[in-house]
Amino acid sequence: MVPTTAPVPARTRALVLAALVPVVLFTAACVVYNAPASPARNRLVGPVNRVLEPYFAQDWQLFGPTPGDSVSLVYMAARMKTPSGAVVETPPVEIEDAIDRSPQDFPINPTKLPGVLLAFDETAQKYTQQATDIKKLPADQKAAAQTDLDKSFATNFLEMRRFFSAQAATLYPHNEILAVKATFKDRPIVPFSARYANPQPVEPTDPELETSWLDYVPGVAQ
Repeated sequence: MVPTTAPVPARTRALVLAALVPVVLFTAACVVYNAPASPARNRLVGPVNRVLEPYFAQDWQLFGPTPGDSVSLVYMAARMKTPSGAVVETPPVEIEDAIDRSPQDFPINPTKLPGVLLAFDETAQKYTQQATDIKKLPADQKAAAQTDLDKSFATNFLEMRRFFSAQAATLYPHNEILAVKATFKDRPIVPFSARYANPQPVEPTDPELETSWLDYVPGVAQ
């Protein structure tokens, strides 16, 4: 007599299929996220980013063959009105280091703010490079090229304006803030072989991009 296997209950099959749905969706999202740029990817990447970036985004530079050789620094200044009516400007304050360390404050659900500054650092590098290229153009082409460049980065600078307004409200509570300004700088990392040299190696800080004064966005920190 040939033994027969009992049929899999319909409920079990339904549970297995239901469990496979998020696996299939996540796999498809990963494929789209890592796919080369194309019209199809551009249409799908928005919903995919909302699924992956809050919890699954990775900084692959950590595993890259060429480690970073500099530290990014962001200095922020604020323009405020004093109770007497005078307008003052605060000295620039470096804010990136503290934000980069902030996920350690609550490792169970770390803040995503370091990723925001990483995106701003990349924006500053791209803008600076393209602005440098514009300076090499013939004189009659520079103005139009600069206008096009500023338009293409308008959304990025709007995001910066909102972000730095929120940071200024945190640093200077109960003050009437009028505007904010950010300065992006790079500081080369001292090679490991030179860290204990005597005298200490010089670590120059090179300015990369300084924004204009950006109007403060009230209420953005709430």
